[in-house]
Amino acid sequence: MKPNYPADNVPHEPWYKYGVMFLFFEMAVAVAVCGYSLYLTFHGLGGFPGKH
Repeated sequence: MKPNYPADNVPHEPWYKYGVMFLFFEMAVAVAVCGYSLYLTFHGLGGFPGKH
């Protein structure tokens, strides 16, 4: 069964744009945490707690 609207004009709920913005924010935080973790690892600052 085909939908009653064209595929390029999909209706969204009003909160949809805020959900997308939150997901992009969450992805940016994940990239920042990964970058910080790599920085600590490659500079010898990371490791098991208490074993610096």
